[in-house]
Amino acid sequence: MKTIFILWLAVVGILVGRPDGLWQAPFEVSQPGMVRLELSPAVLDVSRPDLGDVRIFSQGKKEVPYLIESPARHEGILRDSVGLRITQSGTITTIEVSSGTSDRIEAVELVSPGREFLKSVTIEGCKEGSWQTLATHQVIFRSGGVERLQVPIPVGSWANFRFTVDDGRSPPVPFTGVRIVSAVDQPDTLELPVVLGEREEKSGETRLTLDLGARNLNLAELRLQMPDAIFSRKCSLGYMMPTADGESRLETFATGTIYRVVGERGVSTEELAIPIHQRIPARFIVATFRNGDSPPLAVESGKVRCYPTILAFYAAQTSGWELITGNRNVVAAVYDLSALRESLTNAGGQLTKPGPLNKNSEFVASEPLPGVTIAGAKIDLAEWARQRQVQPSGPGVIQIELDAKVLAGSRTDLGDLRLVQNGRQIPYLVRPNTVSHLLKPIAIISKNDLRRPSVSRWEISLPLGGVPILDLIAHSSTPLFTRRFVAVIEGNNDFKNASREELSLADWTKSGRGDAPLNLVLNGQRLPAKFILETDNRDNPPITLDEVVLRFAAPSIIAKLSDAAPLLLCYGNPKAAPPQYDLQVVRHEILAAAPRATTLGDEEILRPEASNHRAMDAGSPWLWLALAGVVVVLLLIVSKLLPSQNSVTEA
Repeated sequence: MKTIFILWLAVVGILVGRPDGLWQAPFEVSQPGMVRLELSPAVLDVSRPDLGDVRIFSQGKKEVPYLIESPARHEGILRDSVGLRITQSGTITTIEVSSGTSDRIEAVELVSPGREFLKSVTIEGCKEGSWQTLATHQVIFRSGGVERLQVPIPVGSWANFRFTVDDGRSPPVPFTGVRIVSAVDQPDTLELPVVLGEREEKSGETRLTLDLGARNLNLAELRLQMPDAIFSRKCSLGYMMPTADGESRLETFATGTIYRVVGERGVSTEELAIPIHQRIPARFIVATFRNGDSPPLAVESGKVRCYPTILAFYAAQTSGWELITGNRNVVAAVYDLSALRESLTNAGGQLTKPGPLNKNSEFVASEPLPGVTIAGAKIDLAEWARQRQVQPSGPGVIQIELDAKVLAGSRTDLGDLRLVQNGRQIPYLVRPNTVSHLLKPIAIISKNDLRRPSVSRWEISLPLGGVPILDLIAHSSTPLFTRRFVAVIEGNNDFKNASREELSLADWTKSGRGDAPLNLVLNGQRLPAKFILETDNRDNPPITLDEVVLRFAAPSIIAKLSDAAPLLLCYGNPKAAPPQYDLQVVRHEILAAAPRATTLGDEEILRPEASNHRAMDAGSPWLWLALAGVVVVLLLIVSKLLPSQNSVTEA
């Protein structure tokens, strides 16, 4: 049967054709037989999330079918112990149980209805009449919805357990049982470092961007390292996912609680890992910590543990092996091997890894929707204020990243964006950008007000106004302070009177530990080229403002071109209705393609009078005078219609 199975695999390899891929990597096979090819993070990063573009070829460019092994963690078997006996003597609670199993045991868990407690416990195990200490002064606790009642022990077979709970610092708590966790074999994991990225401090919350180094990793857990001595935080992990309307949302894929607590004799316990156990299609993830009223944690580093992704297949020869991947448009590989999954998984075989990835310079991505010309309606650009040339603009799928100039000159909803070629609109899709960009001020000048001597004020000058800003981040070398900061726009209204508009405010506290930045959330508000940042020092000395940066999100637009004619990006029409393109019907196919990056030429101002998107048309002074006159006339008419005081008195 095994011989027939191997011959069948070899025949399939001869009959299947070869698609091209953008990336290729050779690998070695030492001897014919079953092979397990472990995909590296580099291969996973350039492949599709479903790995449907991964192919294996033998000598002669013959495609070989394979099965994907994606090991996952197995939960240990949890069962109740037997023969519970509890005694109390002074400040000691002793619990004795029988395990009731001959299985290998990896952990024990105390069961208690107590709501809030923190105890120290020593665990002993008995094997063949001999007692051994398995864990000393381990911390168990339950507090604020967080608990640690399960304690790992050296794996082994133990007939009986004895728990000695120290009640010296707090009253005893009731224990109603002990659970036994039997050991199970776990798959091997690979440990990879995580790069810490941008950090945002919001009200009661910290958001930290983490770079995993590659996409499509099959993650077991994320482990973070913090220097804080005592803490407990709920944490969620997510990645940015595009939505059908061109926006993006944070897709949460894991939640957990991290903590570090100190028990008796100064012994501490911690849980700094968040379990994941799934493949994540993104390279960048966001960790969100719920701080409540506690200060933010200082995250020093991070690591992820990953399950290996292994392709199992049969090799009939030893030379000429190659892996290819990176063809976004190829139909996913479907091999009819499901009935043989158990045989392949248990067949063992030599383990090998692909060599370095090499780019296939001759690769030409297959065209999405071949033969379909996507064209829009004719357009009159008389009402559009700005345009920029897109380079290059040859046939195929292109991606245009909208920079600060485009965002400043277009509407907030991007409904006035038009791609124009040969006098016609080119339909496009909006792809949100999960990575924000920085806008650095060109000047930060102190502008204190003599009438308010306790207030520190800085005038922030930006390279251009009108950019929709996500938030403002500031740093100070002053080590200890707490202030409330306000972003303000000052100017004159149509009547030449001074005006003041407060955009946002945020509290900024530094306790002398680390550099906690100010994070002033602006939620996409458009800032002018100059605005004021101020804080009231009250009875404290002024602080130093060392650095200010602003963040904005730059989405991209994706389009398919059928012509090499010049292409223009037009924007700056406040009255334009948002476009409605049939391209939404094939959104998945277009976004799955590998687009060519483009650049934008210099901005051409077509209608300067339409360039200010922030200013609101308040009307001319003559209009306000006319309205005031109308109001006066209406008041006179109403006064004539009302009965006089004398007529009321006579009545």
